[in-house]
Amino acid sequence: MILTQIFAREPAFAVLYSLEMFDGQCAGDISWRVLHHTEDPAEAVARVAAVVDGHDVTRILCAPQHTSDALSAMAAAELTAAPLVTYFMDDSNVFRDGISDAGMRGLIERSAVCFAISPLLCEVYERKFGTRVWLLPPVNEARLFAPSDLEPPMSPQPRGVVIGNVWSPDVIADLRSTIRRSGLRIDWYGNAGRPFLDLDPTDLASDGIALHPNLADESLVRELRRCDYAIMPSRALDERHPQDFLYRASLPSRLVYLITTAHLPIVVLGSPDTAAGQFINRFGLGAVCPYRPEGFAEAVTRVTSAPERDAIRARAAELSPSFAAEPVADWLWRSAAVGRPADERYERLFAGAINRG
Repeated sequence: MILTQIFAREPAFAVLYSLEMFDGQCAGDISWRVLHHTEDPAEAVARVAAVVDGHDVTRILCAPQHTSDALSAMAAAELTAAPLVTYFMDDSNVFRDGISDAGMRGLIERSAVCFAISPLLCEVYERKFGTRVWLLPPVNEARLFAPSDLEPPMSPQPRGVVIGNVWSPDVIADLRSTIRRSGLRIDWYGNAGRPFLDLDPTDLASDGIALHPNLADESLVRELRRCDYAIMPSRALDERHPQDFLYRASLPSRLVYLITTAHLPIVVLGSPDTAAGQFINRFGLGAVCPYRPEGFAEAVTRVTSAPERDAIRARAAELSPSFAAEPVADWLWRSAAVGRPADERYERLFAGAINRG
């Protein structure tokens, strides 16, 4: 979704991908699934050459998830001499095995400039590979932004909302238990756990969670502006858990969507050391609390009551222009031309969030 928004104004956008999800739906004017069965660069070049033949490739962006993605990006750069930008939207090497060290090192060395979606991802990739990685957080389309003077709804009881997917059974179980025991009720717009989990809407309703289908942006934004706060389900981190990398290192695009479209205070459930928890605490946009019903209810009361509610919403309105998607594509390509950010807009925004030793 983020890349679709960033490159919405590109004259043509072709996608090479390796992992197939959501019934093969993929952004781009044209797309090809390309899997490489070895890490031989020559084999990758031959396979990618057959795909890009006849296309005028002038710029390349790689958001790698699998070694095949790294090989395809390097091969495309070799074949076309187009500048390559790498954007780490999720970790696929340090906390999780997805891309081999050799494949990742080759991709980084071939790239004109590298970006990561969270301060922690910048830190860990810099530390491991010895190359500067710059920050590019999630962004959103400015047309969806709330007006700066958007008034909060006057709900008799605070109305909470969750959007998007939660794919961890443990996180869903903790969320359901916390909502049920708190006595609060929330609305959930999205695919819930699909395609990996199949949740029964009736069971969720008995926990106080009303499940709704995905909505188009305009309809979803209208619903969000009727809400008083949003919940970001995260994890109580455990170094031994295989999914910790996702919550620790990936900054959810939903956070930016919620604060820009509706200026909603956010309650992050889980550890303050998650990327979501650090973001909310850094910018003063809500509260972070464990999966405990009493603490959750107290956090909801705090962030939905004046004057804290009004202060959070004012900060969200002030921050929103910094997360506009429209200027990013031009900024990325200008950055590729100079081998570093054309300007350090996100480094300044998150000043002090990255520990570069």
